[in-house]
Amino acid sequence: MKKHSDHKYIEALQKGDGKLIQEIYEAHATAIERWILNNNGSSADAKDIFQEGLVAVYQQANRPGFVLTCPLGALLFRICKNKWIDQLRKKNKEEQVRLIEQERYSDETAVVSTVEQVEEESARQAKLDDSFKQLSEVCQQLLKGISEGIPVATLVIQMGMSNANSLYRRKSACVDRWRQLLK
Repeated sequence: MKKHSDHKYIEALQKGDGKLIQEIYEAHATAIERWILNNNGSSADAKDIFQEGLVAVYQQANRPGFVLTCPLGALLFRICKNKWIDQLRKKNKEEQVRLIEQERYSDETAVVSTVEQVEEESARQAKLDDSFKQLSEVCQQLLKGISEGIPVATLVIQMGMSNANSLYRRKSACVDRWRQLLK
């Protein structure tokens, strides 16, 4: 295999030649940063990914028989691109886990809220039942009959009242008494 002219940069990485390594940064860091910025990343992300990419190139260069056969920029860009895509996938998975946990927490909160509402409603209903039992037998029968939808004329006869007006007055008095008992 024929070495590419950029193989000098591989040798520079292996030897730690600061001048040529600086050339790598100057020649390729901006393009990789621009690509990462255009793909939901930040400048800090781009710098980290570029560093990781250089480390990966260095590791490949130290494998026996490694020969750079393409431009260093193309290799470095492909490595950085793959690393960034992997990082985005990881971030996406973490975000999905966060959303699932948030939904679970919100569901637990909703369940607790529902349980509290049921308990409050049960307590309110128990209070209504207790106060209803304290009403006179006539009031209990009258209010039950009205709530069950028994026609007024039938209730007047069943309750032994003279007319509908008497029934309504009695109903009003019973409801007022029930309200007092609830307080």
